[in-house]
Formats: sequence, structure tokens, C-alpha cells
Amino acid sequence: MLLKKFRIYAIFIFLLLSCEDDKNDCSAVLCLGSPSIGMEIIADGSNVFSDGNYSLEDITMEGETALETNLHLVSDLDSAQNPILFLQNPEWAEGNYSYTLLIGNDTRFELKATFIELEAVNSSCCGNVAFLQNLEIDGTPAQMGNGIFIISLD
Repeated sequence: MLLKKFRIYAIFIFLLLSCEDDKNDCSAVLCLGSPSIGMEIIADGSNVFSDGNYSLEDITMEGETALETNLHLVSDLDSAQNPILFLQNPEWAEGNYSYTLLIGNDTRFELKATFIELEAVNSSCCGNVAFLQNLEIDGTPAQMGNGIFIISLD
């Protein structure tokens, strides 16, 4: 009788363990990172960061989620490229965001970014991500070159 109960419990436990949901192996899946906006800022035909006119400390941002938005200068994307200013916020989601970008004491731009949510190829590993659909600078669609937005101070 005891052996019969043991077998029934063993079968029951075996069934419970074998019914576990399949788990996805996400180790080989590459997911998009936090949404970001890359901008090259030009004055008199040259990049304002490479010619020494401005540094990252001269850039400030105001707006809805400006405190959560990180500003970075990246100059090692390509040896031929000048430093690029990146705005990045892991909290950006589908919707519209408005900012004022201040460069030095006298230059300001109104930025309006529209993000859409893209469905991830493997949403069980990555989830859906925000993707920049549109960027306006002072009410005009931003000009893009090689995936980087170009802002002219001239």
C-alpha cells in the first residue's frame, strides 16, 4: 500500500515537473538599446566640438524629461567623423517629446521628437522598443546624413 502511494506521488511530481513552460534562450538574441538621437552640430562649415568652440559642458537641455535624458559626445564612430552629440533616454516610449537644446549662452533650438513602438522580432527576449519616427528642429523636419541629424548654427 505504501509503495502504491509512493508511485502515485512520484508520477504526480514527474508530471508537474515535465509540464514546465519552455523557456527561451535569449543569450544569442541582440536587442535594440535605449532610443537615442544623434546630432552633428555645424558652424561655419565645421563641427563645433572638433574645432573647440564648444564642449559637452556648454550644452544644456530643458523639457519634459530632460533630467532623465543623457547627453554624450561620441567621436569614435568612424575615424573620419567629427564628435556627435547623442541624446539618450531609456524611458522614451511611443509619443511626442519637446525639448529646448541650449548651446552656449546664445544658441537655442526647439526639438520635437516623435517615437513609435516597434514590435521586437523576439518579444519574449527583448520586448517592444521606442524608435524615433520624426524629429523637428525649430518646426522644420531635421536634415539627416548617414543616420545622424545635421544642425547648422549658420
